[in-house]
Amino acid sequence: MARQAASEPIELGFVLTERTGDQRMGNIVIFGTKAFAEIAHYYFTHDSPHTVAAFTVDAAYLKEPMYKGLPVVAFEEVERAFPPDEHGMFVAVGFHKMNQLRAETAARAEAKQYELASFVSSKADVAADLKVHPNTMIMERAVIQPFARIGKNSVIWSTSRIGFHSCIGDHCWITSALFGESVTVGDYSFVGLNATIASFVSLGRRNLIGAGALVLHDTKDGEIYRSRASRASRVKSDRLPHFGT
Repeated sequence: MARQAASEPIELGFVLTERTGDQRMGNIVIFGTKAFAEIAHYYFTHDSPHTVAAFTVDAAYLKEPMYKGLPVVAFEEVERAFPPDEHGMFVAVGFHKMNQLRAETAARAEAKQYELASFVSSKADVAADLKVHPNTMIMERAVIQPFARIGKNSVIWSTSRIGFHSCIGDHCWITSALFGESVTVGDYSFVGLNATIASFVSLGRRNLIGAGALVLHDTKDGEIYRSRASRASRVKSDRLPHFGT
């Protein structure tokens, strides 16, 4: 792979990065040992040019020395065992505290001079010139249309659809949601399963859009939108003997 100028995005497997064209991102350390870390390990192992070398957590949460057959080291000492000039890092922390915890952890990793890896599934449908920012994950069958922007440290779950000219802010978590054209999502927002955001709508910062919600107008910072849950019918299923025949 030809080395490119530092000011130009370069291609490393399925991602674009704004950093220089060195090869240290081949080996990465994943921060976390819970569900999101398990998913990240699977994706990076089976669908990326990266090799997961180890996991790391804060020393207070280090319970086992191994996870997924790899060493787990205290974050306080991770640079000694897996130096940042030879390894990148992916912060696999969920949407706790409206994504604030993941943002803070990513900043701590960068303070240790780790370059943050990103992942774009080979099965995702993304524009050819999409710029992928640090610590972003775009899962399989997600659709990112041309001229859309995905901010740093954001997670786009499987089957999400991001319309033309839409802008997902930094530190967001999008769970299989549908966005129309020219939608703006404020930083630190969470959009739940099968939520729909109409075209040209702007969501404020730290919005929580619940599963199945329909948002047709702009929102303010810190707002919560919920959909109504389905209620059980008064008719019991055993009263429908011919259902499905």
